[in-house]
Amino acid sequence: MSVRCAHQDGLKDLFEDEVAQRAFSLLERYADSGIIPKEELDEELVLFFDSEKLAFPVSSSRDSLSWGTRLIGVQDLEIPYIIRVLFKSGCDWQVAVREYFTAIGEERVEDFVEIAREIVKRRHKFLISGDEIVEICERYGRDGGVVIAELKGAGIISPYAGCGRAASKLEKIYGSPLYEVNRFFARLVEAT
Repeated sequence: MSVRCAHQDGLKDLFEDEVAQRAFSLLERYADSGIIPKEELDEELVLFFDSEKLAFPVSSSRDSLSWGTRLIGVQDLEIPYIIRVLFKSGCDWQVAVREYFTAIGEERVEDFVEIAREIVKRRHKFLISGDEIVEICERYGRDGGVVIAELKGAGIISPYAGCGRAASKLEKIYGSPLYEVNRFFARLVEAT
C-alpha cells in the first residue's frame, strides 16, 4: 500500500483493516477529481467512508450540506477538499491546512493550523459549538463567522444534524450551533 500516512502513530490500527486499505487506495486515486465513482464502491466501503468522514454521497436530504443528512447508499461519493489535499500531501495535516487556506486566498495560513489544532483539542467527542470556534478565532484576530464558513467548505467541520431532543440536549450542554469535526482529520491531528 502506498499511503504514506499509514505509519502515523495512533492510526496503525485503522490502516491494518482490509476495507480501510481499499478505501485509502481509492482516495489516492480520486483525490484530483474529488469524486469516487459508484462502480468502485460496495456497502462496506461506503460505510467506512462515512464513519471516518472521508467521503460522502453526493445526494442529501433537503439539499443540506450537513454530513448527517447525506443519503447513504452505493452512489458516487464526494471527497471533502481537506481530505483531497491530505491524500495529495502524504497525509501531513499541517501541510494540507496551509495548502488549502493558501489556495482560497487567506494570508497568515499558520493561524489556521493553530485554529484547527485547537478545534480538535477542544471538541467534545467529535462536536464543537460555534461559540467555541468563534472564541478560538478571536485569539488569532480572525472573524469567526468567516472561518466557520471556510472550515465547512474545507470539510474540516460540518453543521451537526442530530435528532430533535438529542440535538437540543447536546446544544444545551455544549452550546449552539453545533458542528461535527471530521473524524479522520481529528485522528491525524491527535497523532502528531
